[in-house]
Parts: sequence; C-alpha cells; structure tokens
Amino acid sequence: MEALVEMTAIALQHSLFRSQQGVASLPQFLEETQDVPCPESFRLVDRRQVVERTIIRRDCRVVTSRVSLAASPRKRALSEEDLAALFDREYLRSRVWPKVSEGWPAVRLVDLFSSCGIMSLGVWEACRAIERRLQPVLALDTNAAALKVYEQNFAGTRATMGGVESLLDGRLGDRTTDVERRFVRGLGNIDILVGGPPCQGHSNLNNHTRRADPKNALYERMARFAEIVRPTNLIIENVSAVLHDRGQVVSRTAENLVRLGYSVDQIVADVSTLGAAQRRRRHILVASLTNAPNLRQTLARYERPARSVKWAIGDLRKTFGKEPFDTAGSPNKINQARIDFLFKRNKFELPDSMRPDCHRLKEHSYKSAYGRMHWDEPSQTITSGFSSMGQGRYVHAKERRTLTPHEAARLQFIPDFFQFDYAIGRTALAEMIANAVPTKLTYVLALELLR
Repeated sequence: MEALVEMTAIALQHSLFRSQQGVASLPQFLEETQDVPCPESFRLVDRRQVVERTIIRRDCRVVTSRVSLAASPRKRALSEEDLAALFDREYLRSRVWPKVSEGWPAVRLVDLFSSCGIMSLGVWEACRAIERRLQPVLALDTNAAALKVYEQNFAGTRATMGGVESLLDGRLGDRTTDVERRFVRGLGNIDILVGGPPCQGHSNLNNHTRRADPKNALYERMARFAEIVRPTNLIIENVSAVLHDRGQVVSRTAENLVRLGYSVDQIVADVSTLGAAQRRRRHILVASLTNAPNLRQTLARYERPARSVKWAIGDLRKTFGKEPFDTAGSPNKINQARIDFLFKRNKFELPDSMRPDCHRLKEHSYKSAYGRMHWDEPSQTITSGFSSMGQGRYVHAKERRTLTPHEAARLQFIPDFFQFDYAIGRTALAEMIANAVPTKLTYVLALELLR
C-alpha cells in the first residue's frame, strides 16, 4: 500500500504542476521519473482469506483483482513479498480461468511462432490486471497440435498453420507482396505483437548449426510484420545466445524497427528475478510507438526474491500418476538405481563413477545432468528433456522420480487452468511446455506497455 500512496501522491503533484506549467501528459511524466515505485502492490483482506492485487494505471485509475486463499496465513505480519508470493501461488493453483468482463476494452493481439499460446497467456493476465480484455486476433505456427491447444484456451482466434517466411515473404523495406496482403487482410488495428522465433539455431546446445542456422533469419520477420501492419507494441523473446548470431538478426531487426518509428530497447533477463521458480535467461526486445521502453528500469521495479521449487510444486507430490499430465517418465533399471543412490546417500550430483561412459571417461561440465533438484532453490532451466535424468537436474527433490509435465508447467509459471488436452503424446506436451517463456516475464512486459 505504501507504493499505492506514493504513486497517487506523484500523480496529484503532477496534475497540479501540469495545470500550472502546461507539461505534456501524466504518462510521459511518469516515464521520465526514474524512481517511480512498482505500480503493482498487494494486501490481505476479508479476514485474511483473500489477497488483493492493486495496479495503478497511467491514467491514475486503481484496479484490483483477488485470489482466495485455501487457509489463512499462519504468519501474522506479512511483507509485500510474502503477499506477492501468496497471490502468485494461488493463481498458479487455480483450475478455473479468472473472470474477465466482456465490457472491458479489448486489446488486440497477434502471436507469431505462437506454439500453444504461453506468451499470449502472459499478456492475457496483464490485460486482466488493468481491466482490459485480451482479444487474440491471429496465432501462427507450424505445429497443428499446438494450434489446437491455442484455440482451446483462446476461443475465436484465427489459428493459421504455416511458416511465417512463406506468408511474410517480402524483404524489409520493399512493398507489400500479394501473399502478405492476403495474409494480413482483415486484421485491423493490432495493439500488441508477440513472438518467440525458433531458437534451436542459437542454442549453445546446438553444436552443428550454432549461430549460423538459416532459421535465425525468421527473427526479423517480426519487423516485417510491423512494417506491414504497424502494431502499437512488440515483444520478441529468444535465448540469450541470439545476440551472437552471425547474421546479427537482433541488431538488424532493431534498426528496422527504429526506422519504422518505434522506440526500442532490449535486455537479457533472468525470470527467477521476477517470481518464477526457475533460473532461465532470455533475450527480450520490446518496441513501441507510444512508449519509450526502459527494460532495465522495468525489471527492477517488478523484481521479487527468488522462489523455490517447493513453492511452485510442493502441493503436487501426491498427485503423481493420476493422469498423463501428472505422470513422470519411466526410468530404465540403471537410471532408477542412480535415482535411488542419490536419495540413499542424500546427494544432489551423481558421481562420475556412476555416470555413462560419455561422462565417466572424460572431463565434462555437465554436473547438473543426472542430478537431483534442490527443494529450497529455483530449478535449473526447464527443457523438453525434463522427464529424463540424463538431460539435466530433473530428479525430484523429494520423490524418487523425474518431473511430471504438470510440475514442469508450474516451474514455467503456467497456471493449472491452462489446458493441454490436444497435446497428444509426452514429447509434444514436453515441447509445448519447455519451449515457452515463463508467463511472468511476458506479464511484466505487457503490463508496462499497456497499463
């Protein structure tokens, strides 16, 4: 509440100053103020049964949303960080989509490289937080099952299957092609464009085509869409190694967005600093026609203490095995013996003597592989191999098994109400979950652009 009072005081002071001096606008004033507190705050209400989130919009309107707690907190004095953690935990555990009013103003979104829609989900929550209604207009991806999941969660979206390079086939700076004209026909005004171009070519795990993959050029297709449609805001996410692409796709994209009149900023962010229980570094580029993004300042405003694996998935230990979403992979006898060893010896790293020859017979830096998670720390980066102990530190901290898809989703800050019914097969489900950027990051970025 202290942040609420301070922000309100700033707004009132500016209102008076503006009337006396003719200063431009409150949003501009706030953006130029370096020490603005976080516009998001929390408090406990209704006999300590409800946590209320308050957002102060740039027009000074105060908007609240609530989550009900399963039980009143035992701790009498709760800090702002305690309340934020309680709110986020109950949000993640909710099995029912929070209510959104059809009367709220719509925010029109296009999601390129959409997969199942996790980036859109982060924008959806940001819209709800400021009493806006997300209207996904178009989702584009090459994965049919992922698009079905997108449609299941965002009904009414124009879900299009295809490669973005075949639908946005013109060069930057050229006239719109006939193919592009047909592709964007009927889209109308777009408030926000989001996308996570394929990143395998950039990944440090990809030793064959690292930093020289032709797919890396797909990144700049985001700028081509902006050139044709001119969405008000853009958010592009990728692995941090995209900065080392030999074709310099990030700098080329940024330069073209500036040429188009956008204000652009970029940063490498660790989602664990925003409240996700996972260490995951992502490169973010944000562009806007109406705001001047300052990502370092934005991330600092919304920074939260690191949250643990226990915080994210502690309630799921007893749900194991009830359905595929809550079922871990089946280890072979050798890997089960390795898991048992970790628990019997209370170890978190497997000694080289028990590793396969590719590790045991030479020096390696894969200490987390075949490892056990730390219960009171954030997880390592979730990859699509989370059901295999050989792919990373994916042995459960308290159970003799690897992670379930449900647990991986929680660590990706994907709430329980998001449905994966059309993700047929463990591999498809793992890829949809693991290849996403945690929704907490998109929520923060979209909130700052839209509030």
